Amino acid sequence: MADALEERPLSRSAQREADILEAAIHLFGEEGFQSVTTRKIAARAGISEGTLFNYFSSKNELMRAILERIYEELRDNASVILREHLDSRTRLQLLAENHIEVMSRDNALFMRMIQAYMNVDLAGYTSIRGSVLHKLNLSYAWVFDTTVQEAQRRGEVRDDLNLSALRDLFFGGLEYLSRSLFLHEAFDRMSERVGSLVEPLWQSMLPQAPAEPDRLEQACERIEAAARRLAKQAAKA
Repeated sequence: MADALEERPLSRSAQREADILEAAIHLFGEEGFQSVTTRKIAARAGISEGTLFNYFSSKNELMRAILERIYEELRDNASVILREHLDSRTRLQLLAENHIEVMSRDNALFMRMIQAYMNVDLAGYTSIRGSVLHKLNLSYAWVFDTTVQEAQRRGEVRDDLNLSALRDLFFGGLEYLSRSLFLHEAFDRMSERVGSLVEPLWQSMLPQAPAEPDRLEQACERIEAAARRLAKQAAKA
């Protein structure tokens, strides 16, 4: 009984923190990062502004916590995908779908997050290395790297791939695709559109087939062989 009573304050605290984050997520999505005050977030969460500051010191810290939660979900889902699927092409497809599903679950929030990226911790974007966003990206990029490197060990793709460039193409394409799906309200075609993005990337990674001899050369060889046969026949005659 004593142990249960000791756990209650921690549980209440964790729930309150979750309520604050949910309130911030919805308000940032509805009104934009700059327009929302900590007082409004506190009211939405049903607490005082002073209580909010016991958990988060500023809106910037709230935004960082939201980003960390998003990246945590991305990583957790990706770990399951890599554990349950061995086929590399399937992994890339599912990792791409997971990325768009998590980042675009609340479409309004997703668009506001793009805006917030340009306003939160601006100094971190002029010197991105070491920033919160940079660290989060690094903590998540391993899912793509692992997929490609395991495919290389199995001989499914080329050994000379530029992993950094491929990673940029993969995630950069997904960011653009997410915006396109949102603007055109086409999330019902998400899997199909993801496949259209992943397939050419995958094809570019496959080992090159030996080049076929030029057709003209083949034709010349056939003609020369025929000429030799005719010459032999003429000599016998």
